Amino acid sequence: MAIIVCYCIALHACYIGSKIVVSLYALQLGASQTTIGMLASLYAVAPLVIGVYSGRIADTRGTRWPLLGGTVVVCIGMLAGAFGGGIAALVATAVLTGAGFMVFNVAVQTLTGGLGGIDDRAKNFAILSVGYSVSTFLGPVSAGFAIDHLGHKGAFLMLALFSVPPFIGLLMSRRLDFIGGRKPAADAAAERSTFALLRLPPVRSVVIISGLIVASTDLFAFYLPVYGHSLKLSASLIGIVLGVYAIAGFITRFAMPVLLRRWRAERVMFACLLFAAAAFAVFPLSTQLHFMLVVAFCLGLGLGCGQPLSMTIAFNRSPDGRAGEVTGLRLSANNLARVVIPVLCGALGGTFGAAPVFLMNAVSLSAISAVLWRQ
Repeated sequence: MAIIVCYCIALHACYIGSKIVVSLYALQLGASQTTIGMLASLYAVAPLVIGVYSGRIADTRGTRWPLLGGTVVVCIGMLAGAFGGGIAALVATAVLTGAGFMVFNVAVQTLTGGLGGIDDRAKNFAILSVGYSVSTFLGPVSAGFAIDHLGHKGAFLMLALFSVPPFIGLLMSRRLDFIGGRKPAADAAAERSTFALLRLPPVRSVVIISGLIVASTDLFAFYLPVYGHSLKLSASLIGIVLGVYAIAGFITRFAMPVLLRRWRAERVMFACLLFAAAAFAVFPLSTQLHFMLVVAFCLGLGLGCGQPLSMTIAFNRSPDGRAGEVTGLRLSANNLARVVIPVLCGALGGTFGAAPVFLMNAVSLSAISAVLWRQ
């Protein structure tokens, strides 16, 4: 499990850090908020198409090759940003990075859920989520300092180096291979209908909730650089704000086992997401760095539970032999939200300023909380 988490930290740091570089580089090139919103949505276009298919590959062919292939594509995306020019290079970076990380992420979550028995599953996903928290801190902070000291192209090169250890490790080792499908091929072919999965209320519910949660999380990572740039903050300070947000998520994930011993997962998510909605609502008031750090920390505390709990619930609700497919379906829903919401928020931000963007996320999380309260 430790090596899985290390590889995940490296590639997720590359993925999340690239969003900071793409946003700030686009601003330097004179892009509008609408254009930046479209760049954010491009991270999700390819994953929206290949999400379920990549889950089927993990279920039937194993996880090692998707992990390796996803790592290579993410690295190519970083090199496109480093050696390309203009908005076209940022488009290539967004599309390639989004596609590569989708393939990697589906495989790593399928592998994590398949290690050990059912009793180990929640623990494994909790450990993986701690890795995500580490990379959510490492990626933005390192990217921010790299931009200030190496420039945007240098930052892309630095992030590309993050993908080297996973590539070498996965190329040389066959240990990280798990095949989730346990049904004969004829039966599996008859039953593998994505729409049939969506007709299952427990699966449909967690897919929709997960999509909206992750969209809010990713939008904060992508839109905060725009907001910070408007306040004349340096790239390093923007990275530090995102780092404080990540530290809060790290703390939440360590506290989660204690919370889950007292309340059901749905109740824990309800309380945390309602708290995050309140933080989003007050974020437009944070024009001073210290206040922004406090609100970002509160936001991280609230959103920190979303990823691990949605991963665990999705795996537990998956039909036998289709955990990777449900994971791919959940991540496809995440990416559908990532396509629509950044474009909408870019248009809102360009027309009315930052406040409607953060308020829209507050409303979205409040609605999710209401749904969770009924479950």
